[in-house]
Amino acid sequence: KRADAGSPSQVALGRQVYSAQCARCHGANLEGQPDWKQELPTGGRPAPPHDATGHTWHHADTLLFDIIKRGGQASSLPGYQNNMPAFATLLNDDEIWAVLAYIKSAWPIDIQAAQEQVNEQAQ
Repeated sequence: KRADAGSPSQVALGRQVYSAQCARCHGANLEGQPDWKQELPTGGRPAPPHDATGHTWHHADTLLFDIIKRGGQASSLPGYQNNMPAFATLLNDDEIWAVLAYIKSAWPIDIQAAQEQVNEQAQ
């Protein structure tokens, strides 16, 4: 399984799932929440953007998949509060891969290429 930004069917499914499950926090246009780099008074940070201005593309698909499936806390350093919920009970694996394909499809070609290098290094 993988997130294929070049697959029209996977990207279309991902767009639908993202709109229904992710956009409320990460923005309808992948823009994230305001001041996403600033710590919240309650701990953690606001939802980051998934467009090219964020850091999503710095991570391998397998890590991103795991964060969506198991929640951000499962992949965070001890002592850090991560507010990303787990979606394992709401999304199946194909839907998670599709969301990632949709996100990646919005990145410029050079960002897609850089993220693919991250994927290769993670294998």
